[in-house]
Amino acid sequence: MKISTEKELKPVFRALYNQASVMLSAGKEVNVEVTEFKNKRSNDANAYYWLLNGWIAECLNDAGCTYGEFNIPYNAELIHEVNKTIWGLKTTTKMDIHEFCDYTTKVTQFWQERTHGEFIPKELPESYLIKKYGVDILSKNAII
Repeated sequence: MKISTEKELKPVFRALYNQASVMLSAGKEVNVEVTEFKNKRSNDANAYYWLLNGWIAECLNDAGCTYGEFNIPYNAELIHEVNKTIWGLKTTTKMDIHEFCDYTTKVTQFWQERTHGEFIPKELPESYLIKKYGVDILSKNAII
């Protein structure tokens, strides 16, 4: 549960206290954790990333490239695994908005350099999200 102001603190903690009390009364144990709120990327930003991976795979397949000893054709999932390996990531799901934007930029630049400019994304994230929402993602109120 997100708390943005001190004014929200007592009512939220009171509600959580009541919920925990009911659970304890029912014989259950309760886990409580307070962490910093991080803006997570939206499903649409994630969808763009998977499109990007698919475009990279398409470019590599069109160039006649295959993966590994068994000449496996590239697909979005394989590109995602390659990307995570290159940047030493276990997952991208915990990235906040800015980390994820930086990551997709690095992925795009890496594959453009690796293919000597042959890979060109069919659409940039800004135009993708502007088409989806009709707003500029760089604006203060945008949801990425």
